[in-house]
Amino acid sequence: MPKTGNIEDVDLTLDLTGKEGLDLNYISRVRGQFLFQQHNAFMQQSQLADAKAAALMTLVGLIALRGPVDLADAGRTLVATTFGIASALTIVFCMIAVFPRFPRRSVCRELAAQERWSWPSLSSKTIEPVDYSDFMQTSEMSQLVHSTAMANVKVARVLRQKFLCLRIAFLSAVVLLIILGVRLYGFM
Repeated sequence: MPKTGNIEDVDLTLDLTGKEGLDLNYISRVRGQFLFQQHNAFMQQSQLADAKAAALMTLVGLIALRGPVDLADAGRTLVATTFGIASALTIVFCMIAVFPRFPRRSVCRELAAQERWSWPSLSSKTIEPVDYSDFMQTSEMSQLVHSTAMANVKVARVLRQKFLCLRIAFLSAVVLLIILGVRLYGFM
């Protein structure tokens, strides 16, 4: 694995067959399928996180507007203020979770040097369509594996941020549920 992470620095002299006696064609196919399936799993998990966030945001929005706590009382009563803050936090973190990540140009240039898989990399001004075409015609298996692996790591980091925001949103929603339960059963 190259120290810089750049695709041009991939060591093409490494033995690709491994030590387990598998055929080079077979192991190359397995590596490629592993990375592509991993990428597909990340995309499905990202869509699941977005769907959860959208559903939670919709539910909390409806409860905040039509629920048993009047948000007009926020600032006057502790229950209404807590309810309003928890509603706002839930909605804000849901929005952050579903908000599309659009990397800065400098990040896109860095990605373009490391991989040729993700849309931020390919949309960089440093890669022209003909450059990408040339890369696909002449790239070695090690470069394709490197490219997909680097992109998968970046996607996994975005996915981790999505789920962190979703976790915070769900914790805020738990506060809402407690307030709703207390309010509906007449304890306040």
